[in-house]
Amino acid sequence: MSKEKEIRKFIDKYHITYPVGHEKGIAKALGAAGIPETIFINKEGTIIKRHTDTIHFDELKQSIEVMLK
Repeated sequence: MSKEKEIRKFIDKYHITYPVGHEKGIAKALGAAGIPETIFINKEGTIIKRHTDTIHFDELKQSIEVMLK
């Protein structure tokens, strides 16, 4: 299976609706260090937190809640 198909399968499986960094050099521009990597960016465009490896739902939820405060 091609890398593109693997990524699409993951996106479809987890119903991901946000941009995924494999497109148009986003991952490289943000300095992504691993796959998968979750990068939290605030509304000013500043990187607030990085999480390399799989992120568990509770940690994802907590990080988003902190950013929204």
